Amino acid sequence: MSDVLEVYEKLNGKITQKEFKKLVDEKMDIMGGLCDEHTAALLVAHDLGIEGVNAIKIKEITLDKKNVQFIAKVTGASDVRKFSRNDGSEGRVCNLTVADETGEVTLVLWDELADAVMTGDIKEGDVLKISGYVKEGQRGMEVSIGKGGGIQKDESTKITVKDPMIPIKGVQMGNGNVCVRAMILSKQEPRSFNRKDGSKGSVQGVMIGDESGKIRLTVWDNKLKDVEALNPGDSIEVLHAYTRESMGGVEIQVGNRGIVRRSDKKVEYEEPVSKIGDIEADKSYNVKGVVTGIDGVREFTTKDGKLGRLCGVHLSDDTGRVRVVFWGEHANFAEALSVGDKILVTDAQAKLNFRQELELSANWRSAVRKIE
Repeated sequence: MSDVLEVYEKLNGKITQKEFKKLVDEKMDIMGGLCDEHTAALLVAHDLGIEGVNAIKIKEITLDKKNVQFIAKVTGASDVRKFSRNDGSEGRVCNLTVADETGEVTLVLWDELADAVMTGDIKEGDVLKISGYVKEGQRGMEVSIGKGGGIQKDESTKITVKDPMIPIKGVQMGNGNVCVRAMILSKQEPRSFNRKDGSKGSVQGVMIGDESGKIRLTVWDNKLKDVEALNPGDSIEVLHAYTRESMGGVEIQVGNRGIVRRSDKKVEYEEPVSKIGDIEADKSYNVKGVVTGIDGVREFTTKDGKLGRLCGVHLSDDTGRVRVVFWGEHANFAEALSVGDKILVTDAQAKLNFRQELELSANWRSAVRKIE
């Protein structure tokens, strides 16, 4: 028995086989060659109100299922990427995040279907009937729509997906679709670099926090535009990001399919501050105090021949006094300080200097600002 006939048998005589074949042919014409006969038959069966014809829930999708049919809502979309095939033709690809009430999965669209995302014919919030094949992607399992699959909008089905947001303390290595709501604590200056293949890239670090903790957010390439107008204190949503190991910990990274956007839900974050008298070597601290001395800026040449800057500032509170060394762009901040200014320094590393004196180092992972 053919796959199409198997689908027809599940209609239980609702229409004749001839009528069913006509509807399948019409569906294939409407889809413009974007699905095969079996997929068209499944879509026709759904149109006729026959639910569950080979359809499964997202939580049931596994690599051994190979070909799957399911219904899901679009919750996110990457930019459409163009590339050259071996035969010289141009290809287009786009990753959607789709979800139902049981979970979510990455849906990969190619060429004409990717174009539909670019034109807005497929967008966030749409419910789709999907037929595709399962494969292992770069960041976990994904469903790809090849020549034997297809998608169709389903305006009659309503899908409620659960809030994908997790607290920052719940972010772990190996997470391939991280969604958090947080406050921007600090932003580094964007940095450009050359990749091994000769292309240019750009990257920017952002420190974010919520009620459960804080974490570094690294934004890549064209996604820098998402954070350009955002400032410390703004509440944001980070969607469809992934994790990477960094400095022995974990950080969130936003690549092609990730989104950073302003949130209308206010996020509160209060930086825990240590007393200067409690500082111990080889730990990270947040401290605040009054500037009681400034050593001035010293310039030096790094191992790769670049010019570096540092500035030592003495900071005091009611428990003691410590020297804070500000590196790189933070040296510019320190240079503009005056004795009597009150400042907050976060993520400073405590260490013993060559005189075996305890000092703090404010490096690229640190944030600094004046306070009242």
